[in-house]
Amino acid sequence: MRRGQSLRPNDHDPDAFSKQQLLEAADISSKTFDAIRKAARVRGPGHGGLNWMFSRADIQAIIRKAQSGQFTERGPAAAEAWKLMLENGAPAEPDDSAD
Repeated sequence: MRRGQSLRPNDHDPDAFSKQQLLEAADISSKTFDAIRKAARVRGPGHGGLNWMFSRADIQAIIRKAQSGQFTERGPAAAEAWKLMLENGAPAEPDDSAD
């Protein structure tokens, strides 16, 4: 880690979800996700940042914004997918050791 940098508070939060997990759950592009995230005023990565972790509170704010009228085409479906993700947790990573 470079001088002056600090860990993001959600890096070690077991209830946080990565940007990659959110994109896969909602089946949306990074550009669409970032538009919704920015409209919800949730802090995120400067560029790319698929490993950026979002807390449950962040995701709930993004869900509220996605359900608003501004994102009528992709928002409601993404919001439902994220709600299910919050309720059920992230899908388990495939275990390659069984091969």
